[in-house]
Amino acid sequence: MTSPNSLAKCAIFLLIGATVTSAFWGVGQYFLLRDESYVGDYDYLVYVENGIIKVKNGVSGKLDFTGQNFTQIINYVLRRDDLKIFIQRAEYNLTGNILLENLKGVKIVSNGARLNLNGNKIIIRGFSWEDSAHNYVEGLIIVGGGIIIENSFMTSIKNCKFVDPEDAITLLNSNGWTECSLIERCYFINPLRRGIVFSTPTKNGTKSYANTEITQCYFELRSQNVIGVHVEPGADFNEGLLQNARFWMGAIAEFNQTGIYVEGSMLNTLLQNVVFESFATNPQSIHGLVLGEKCDPPIIGHGVVFCGNLTSNISNPHGKWVYGAGGSFKEKDVPIPLGVNGKYGPLREIGAVPHLALAITSVNVKLQVDGNFTEGEVVYVRFKFKFIDGNFSKQLEINFDKAGCIWLGNEEWLDMWPTRHVITSLVVDAMSTAEKSEVTVKVSIYGQYG
Repeated sequence: MTSPNSLAKCAIFLLIGATVTSAFWGVGQYFLLRDESYVGDYDYLVYVENGIIKVKNGVSGKLDFTGQNFTQIINYVLRRDDLKIFIQRAEYNLTGNILLENLKGVKIVSNGARLNLNGNKIIIRGFSWEDSAHNYVEGLIIVGGGIIIENSFMTSIKNCKFVDPEDAITLLNSNGWTECSLIERCYFINPLRRGIVFSTPTKNGTKSYANTEITQCYFELRSQNVIGVHVEPGADFNEGLLQNARFWMGAIAEFNQTGIYVEGSMLNTLLQNVVFESFATNPQSIHGLVLGEKCDPPIIGHGVVFCGNLTSNISNPHGKWVYGAGGSFKEKDVPIPLGVNGKYGPLREIGAVPHLALAITSVNVKLQVDGNFTEGEVVYVRFKFKFIDGNFSKQLEINFDKAGCIWLGNEEWLDMWPTRHVITSLVVDAMSTAEKSEVTVKVSIYGQYG
């Protein structure tokens, strides 16, 4: 019969053994990842040993899965929200798609694992954005395939390298929208078709890919007939940001390469510190930015650079208005409705850009009054600035008792011009003292946006 003392000793021995094992597992994980920026607690650690793929449990330190089919293993692991998976640097071959469907808070991180997708995809998909949110992929080298983000909210793709993909990252709406995505510090090497695609919505998808941010990304276009970033018809990459990015073109192929092709909308999306660089000797259809017939162009911000031999910096065959910091604008012969009987007519806002909050930094205004004045008739024209908060400046009123044309100079604007404020438009209205009037009022404005 075993004595109580012996049982106690066995229990203590087992407890010490479990503690030591756990400690060694934790120390092993630390040393395995100590030189990486990815140190953390993971539910699963995936690695290759003696040609066998192994999946170790991050809590118990035990092997949960082993095998040779990476696709099958990963899809089996991806079964719940808030999973954290670390894929150790090695080469893995995919036989099918990796699917993160209706999952939230899943984090797949690597220190440079090479995934040979063989034409397959990593698909992050929700039935709607509420079912797929806050998913995260970092540190993978993806070869011969890409990532699809579909009906998802706040997906992050960081520190990934895409090599020879057809389309590297595709944003797609098939039911609802995909918004607030972050693509950061990614390198797109030789996309065979496109680097990043904002797709035309399908089925019940909306057009919105709003507030997407692409930052510190680099596009190396080597093949013919390729695009770095493509906004397809009906897709809205609005209120977003594309900054600190570079498009290399023309080094190998010198035909039909485009940095950014806008067929849909990039309304209120800012390009900041973006470089389009061509190494072509005889470029043929190599463009930095191409604007389609029905597009809404982005805002050209500071630090946008076109260098090298490009066919054109911006191809704009349909004459779209290109907005930008330091850009100019003109509106000519804008008719001002004339009120009668001493009452001002409707306000007319001039210089405002619909849906954009561009600041006006300088204005030159021409006021033209034409037509036959009746005896004793006086026409009054009133000007005031509208500010970004919807308030107005002091007003300037000018009167005419006969036809005439004047240019408003600095003295006229001095009293109206704010000490500190953002001007978004010039507001004009007009009135006649007569009961009926044949007088017409037109305003032309020339200026600059800040």
